[in-house]
Amino acid sequence: MISKTSDQSQDTALRLTAVLLIAFAIAFFVYYGVNTINDPVFGIDFLPYHVAGRLLAAGNVPALTDFAEAGGFLANAGPFLDDFRRYFFADSPVGTRWIYLPAYIWIFRPLAGLEFHAAAYVWLVVNIALALLCVWLLWSARPWQGNQRLNGLRVAWIAFMGLAFQPVLDNMWHGNISGLIFVCFCLSYWLLRRQRSFLAGLALGLIVPLKFYPGLFVLYFAWRRNWSFVAGTVISSVALFVVSLFTVGWAGNLAYFQMVWAELQSGGIPAFNNQSISGFLLHTFTQGDVNGWQNMGVPPWLTIVRLVLVLALIAAVIWALRRRPEGTADPTLAQDLDLALVISVMLLASPITWYHYYVWLLFPLIVMVDAFLSRTAVDTRRPVWLAIGYGLMVVQGISMIRPFAAQAIQDVWVLRVLLSLSFFGAAILTGLMLRLRSEVR
Repeated sequence: MISKTSDQSQDTALRLTAVLLIAFAIAFFVYYGVNTINDPVFGIDFLPYHVAGRLLAAGNVPALTDFAEAGGFLANAGPFLDDFRRYFFADSPVGTRWIYLPAYIWIFRPLAGLEFHAAAYVWLVVNIALALLCVWLLWSARPWQGNQRLNGLRVAWIAFMGLAFQPVLDNMWHGNISGLIFVCFCLSYWLLRRQRSFLAGLALGLIVPLKFYPGLFVLYFAWRRNWSFVAGTVISSVALFVVSLFTVGWAGNLAYFQMVWAELQSGGIPAFNNQSISGFLLHTFTQGDVNGWQNMGVPPWLTIVRLVLVLALIAAVIWALRRRPEGTADPTLAQDLDLALVISVMLLASPITWYHYYVWLLFPLIVMVDAFLSRTAVDTRRPVWLAIGYGLMVVQGISMIRPFAAQAIQDVWVLRVLLSLSFFGAAILTGLMLRLRSEVR
């Protein structure tokens, strides 16, 4: 009788915890989504998308790829700068512009007929829908195999992490495309879990030409000899290059790739929201401007240090992944950790990883929580480290130290280091995944 009563009390506590977590996640998500509209920089990243859609609608194709004439990565003349000054910073010498493969401009062509603020509200609704879709796809792709008494709590954790994860909210606030990129990965993963490798590759290929770094998944699946996935990725990527060719022609595409190459050669960006290894090094060991988004020359020794750290990270991941998932006792967990570690390399090794790119880390977080909930015995230190890593990841350094003057953030070394708190959290999460993956035998 006592045992039965104890079980009922535990079930009640689990249900109450789950309901409260879900209630908080929904309330916080709705509050942030509504409140973000009143933020003075709401939609700042969406502006160049809207301008590009309008230029395409007007047939002003040359203005989309006039990188050499209008300042390159940042526009110092033309319609992108004009609208940036009109809606955000009137005295800015440069403005954000379209910097992606021209094929993707068609995504924003339907919004060209709307005034900027109306279009930004529509894009906010789209981003909200994408965030919800990401959470659903990750939940649906991972049927719970553990203790059924914990299923409700597990769903609550997924909802909480998905709806209250600060990079997700930042993506909505700025009006960025990270949610769109991540939903393609989630769809690819959902299809992969249903043994639809070719379709999964097609879904992933939709974003490889957009940001390039998801191409690491192509290398991973080629290594694992999943040629169906690789073929799907290549086909959809090539299709997008063809669309890009018909959108702006040979000259426009050549100008785009020249801009990308010039940007890769131009040094590093020490801005506060660059949360890669490169961003951490530039925050910590240089006096580069953390309050802006300008490139700076990088000392040779710092480039060497970055390369050593990146190579060490890649070597550690390859070592942890040396055993094929199907040769382990838990192939599903092994491949999930493989994909999670590819994401870590993708984010940490990139020269530029803006804070909202960390939306990708929602996948590793869910994988880790599931791994801990499904085990009967877990070293208590590991959930603690997961909590510490999560806590650091959701703190965008500039938000924590914003009360300090901009010049103090720029000049005080400790404050510069604190800008990389999210990077530290991602590094802790990566270390935890490396340990777990090496234990899957």
